[in-house]
Amino acid sequence: MKIPNRTCILKIDLKDKHSSKSTVDQLGVCKMEYGKVLRFHRVKQGLTQNQLADGIISPAYLSKIENDQTVPAFEVLEMLYERLGLDFHDSSYNHPSKEKLKEWYESFVFKHKEKAQRLMEELLSQEDTLNNHHLYIIFELFRVRHLLLELDVEKAYETWENIRQHKDSFDEEMKFYYHLITGLLKYYQGDFEDSFQELMVAKNYSSSIALELKDWEFGDLYYILALSTSQANHISASVFYVDQALEIYQARYDLDKSADCHILQGINYSKLKNYAKSLENFHSARKIAMQTSNRNQLNLVYINIGTLESRIGNHHSAINNYKNSLEYNDSDTTYKQSYLHTTIHSLILEHYRIGDYEGCSKWIEEGEKELEKYASKPHQLHYDFYKRMINDDPTLIDHLETVMIPYFQEKKEHIYIIRYSMVLANLLEKKRMYKKSSTYLRLAIQLLNKHSHLGGILL
Repeated sequence: MKIPNRTCILKIDLKDKHSSKSTVDQLGVCKMEYGKVLRFHRVKQGLTQNQLADGIISPAYLSKIENDQTVPAFEVLEMLYERLGLDFHDSSYNHPSKEKLKEWYESFVFKHKEKAQRLMEELLSQEDTLNNHHLYIIFELFRVRHLLLELDVEKAYETWENIRQHKDSFDEEMKFYYHLITGLLKYYQGDFEDSFQELMVAKNYSSSIALELKDWEFGDLYYILALSTSQANHISASVFYVDQALEIYQARYDLDKSADCHILQGINYSKLKNYAKSLENFHSARKIAMQTSNRNQLNLVYINIGTLESRIGNHHSAINNYKNSLEYNDSDTTYKQSYLHTTIHSLILEHYRIGDYEGCSKWIEEGEKELEKYASKPHQLHYDFYKRMINDDPTLIDHLETVMIPYFQEKKEHIYIIRYSMVLANLLEKKRMYKKSSTYLRLAIQLLNKHSHLGGILL
């Protein structure tokens, strides 16, 4: 098996002491690599520079080696590697190929769970996955994304924190994946602007390693950029990146990814109030999802069409689409359970808007049943609010002021701060409490001006 150029294993012919080649040429690695490898293994093993250098060289000289400011003698490198438990001469490590790492990465990005699990076990069984500098970094970066897809955000963050300490040993490829994965992590944590900035750095690195990336990786990068920019309210940028991703996925005849792009583009155009273009994309996504029998995508399509119909005042059509979405919600993941609560909440709202309080009460009861299966504090608050509204609960004003609005302010859920502030302003006005009413009305208007693109259920 051919060993990649960026390996921490050095093959040196010590007999050739009078070679005209430089030390770096004889090492067979790039000048910037072996110093980084030493630092990587030293940090990984918890050694200080003093401990590694003791009896071999001075800590100051080791620091220069690790920072690639000097080229040490072979004998020095040999002793340093030996102290770290690395075989300085052996170039026959049977480490897993880079292709296998990429194959694993591709398998879980495209949600081939069984294959991804099998390949991960194979990689972990290879000792050199953890001992080889380049392979270890790439493996751990990929593992962060794998954990995110498994919705283990806390573990993903811990893994990311651990790998971050090796940042100064990263080459261009590692930097690309590091910023891509960091952008994804920020996205899952709800830091959409930071996510966008990290992904733009990844995009910049992608141009320098373009030959090493497959076409689907560019599609993946553009799609994630589209997600983050949509959530960060850079809608025009999101439209652009969706088009870039869609072009790649359509060329690959990747129907699932193409449908994902159409759903996101539908949301973008809805935010831009281009409802005809929005519906066109949702219908394209629905057509593909019907063809591939992708129930999750059909669930999302109907939720988003319902949201669009609600925005333009077609409340009965919105109700029908929300009900259609329920037929495709299997509630087998936390995301789908969350979508179920979102749909029930939307049905309550639409029935309330058309004055159908009986229908409203029916869906409140349905929502409360689902809360017993899947607890959700925000949805519990939503259901409780409409119950109080229907029953003319005298404590509603105080409840909005002291519980609901502060809760959504803490969560930065602007759409609900706006909605409940406007309700509260209206209730206070009816009580002739004009000063307090105007305070909440101003709050709602300020947020509306700042967040004018709210709407749509994202993937």
